[in-house]
Amino acid sequence: MDVRTRNAFLLGAASNWLAFAATLAVSFGLTPVLIGSLGRPRYDVWCVVESILAYFTLLDFGVAACLVRYVARHHAIQDRHGLNRMASASLAVFLVAAILAGLLGAPILFLLSSTLEEKAGTPGDVLPFMVLMLVNLAATLPLSVFPSILDGLERFTAKSLTRLLFLAVRTVGIVFAIQTQPALFPLAVVYTSVNFLEHAVLAGLCYRFLPGLSFSYRHVDRESFHLIRGYSTDAFLAMLAGRITVQTGAILVGIYLPAGQVTFFATAARLVEYAKTLLRTITTTLTPGISALEARNDTEAIRRLFLTASRWLLYLALPVNLGLWWFGVPFFQRWVGEEFVHGSYPAMAILATTVAIGVAQSVAARVLYGIGCLRLFARLALLEAALNFALSWLLIRWLGVAGVAIGIALPNLLFCGVVIALTLQQLQLPPGRYFRESWQPPLLALLIPLVIWSLTGRSEPQWMVIAFDLTAGLLPYAGLVGWREFARRDRCKKSNHPGSVNYSETWALWHFRQRMTQRLAATFRRPCRGFPPPARPPRTSPSTLR
Repeated sequence: MDVRTRNAFLLGAASNWLAFAATLAVSFGLTPVLIGSLGRPRYDVWCVVESILAYFTLLDFGVAACLVRYVARHHAIQDRHGLNRMASASLAVFLVAAILAGLLGAPILFLLSSTLEEKAGTPGDVLPFMVLMLVNLAATLPLSVFPSILDGLERFTAKSLTRLLFLAVRTVGIVFAIQTQPALFPLAVVYTSVNFLEHAVLAGLCYRFLPGLSFSYRHVDRESFHLIRGYSTDAFLAMLAGRITVQTGAILVGIYLPAGQVTFFATAARLVEYAKTLLRTITTTLTPGISALEARNDTEAIRRLFLTASRWLLYLALPVNLGLWWFGVPFFQRWVGEEFVHGSYPAMAILATTVAIGVAQSVAARVLYGIGCLRLFARLALLEAALNFALSWLLIRWLGVAGVAIGIALPNLLFCGVVIALTLQQLQLPPGRYFRESWQPPLLALLIPLVIWSLTGRSEPQWMVIAFDLTAGLLPYAGLVGWREFARRDRCKKSNHPGSVNYSETWALWHFRQRMTQRLAATFRRPCRGFPPPARPPRTSPSTLR
């Protein structure tokens, strides 16, 4: 991977991570405000409706990922007609999906409205809220063409800045709405209006960066639909499985348990899911790099990238995993109140067992996406979703919220292990090497915060105390990790290890020095021998990926 491509990936990862981190911070801040203003019964309705409507995002059918890929490809070869064909075909699919969302969602919401109104205790507020949120979701499907085009053009920074701007607008609107009239319908008005404005700005950015962009029914043809169907089927199945895994728990709790329990479960599940997604966001730029290495048949480079990315992500994930267990009780006490310690912490502690291995599995999944081995991955994800639903449905009757957490965690742990094993098989990578290079260093380094936090004991439920205790364990941990990794890199340089040399950067520097030397020689009219070229990378015969 050359320097320019690597920098583009790093910039995209950084901007995407910043946008998600800001969304996460706002969500943390608004959750106790919404619970306090709406009350737990109406917040339960919010969580249930959000979980139900999340399933309708599956009507994306994986087309957004397909559009990103083909926009990038056609833009690279300056094929504007092909780009417009794919964009128009994708918009046609999204318009059909929006109509389906309205036709399928309206009867479901009408059937649930009476039950949810009884739980909320505010008749006349729930049904308009649900209808407006359904309209918002249906409109978002065709409007998602524009952020997908920006991703294909690699305009991550512009898209993320737009997201951040309207996140601020939406946050101000929500606070104003709940202070003026603490009800569900005003919140739906804020979400819908800000969503339309945000996508209007994204559309303007698309036309600015791509002046020849055109949507027309004349661009839609059978070949474009064939390309969309071929790429998006497995991506859709994996997305379907992920949606079932994430959203089923809240729906089961809302159906089988008394009012107020959804809030406990949703708070725990969101905390863990936010932690995992915050780390997974870093891996989103791995897939294109792996695809480039696979095209050059450089299997050993893919192995090194997989091992290095897994190790660094585990350096981040394992302290998060340990911190959720250790600081969960004082965090819940300070964040949302004492009652959530008993209602949410047990479920959060169970779900947190999936954080570290889930992040490692995310790196493995990016490898499978990059080398095009998605079929088995998608089927395994569907199997996990089925086991998730079955176990949660069985255990909720005896163990309540904790039973749903167990039903989610056990299949996910099994799925992550199988996906990692599948990736190791595809890369012909020994499990022992994977453990030694990816898991062993982070696990050994984790002993430092574990010992420090054990000595300091449980923290007081105050933000400054929690932050101080966290820092006391994480600072020496970060110092050890930095010392180990930089010392390791120095050792690799001294031993001239092939995996430690960035040959594209070395040759770029050599060419720059050669040009500067030649210019100086021409200026002073003196002969110049230049510099010897750097060593070329060793030629290996990598194994063919299965």
